[in-house]
Amino acid sequence: MFQIEQATKQCSKITLTEPWDPLDIPQNATFEDQYSIGGPQEKITVQEWSDRKSARSYETWIGIYTVKDCYPVQETFTKNYSVILSTRFFDIQLGIKDPSVFIPPSTCQTAQPERMSEDCSW
Repeated sequence: MFQIEQATKQCSKITLTEPWDPLDIPQNATFEDQYSIGGPQEKITVQEWSDRKSARSYETWIGIYTVKDCYPVQETFTKNYSVILSTRFFDIQLGIKDPSVFIPPSTCQTAQPERMSEDCSW
């Protein structure tokens, strides 16, 4: 992963500490429920999935996706029974408007393997 300071383009190269989340339903996910959201004329059918297994008492991931086209609606991650991250998706548009945002700047070619400070220094 690259950490890029946008103003100076200073760059660090950091090893991911968690598995990459491709925003999809994992193959080993457990189907939880299917229901409709929205009003009578605007219903969208969604499915809820989790990483809960029969031998475990709780899940660490819950994902809600539309049945048609599998668009993400919400993802929630928990740890020790507490929500650590919850993301809702809205105004989704297909495609990537500017794919160049995924190309690291040239300063990343010599990036150091250390995390930059989280503080904003002006």
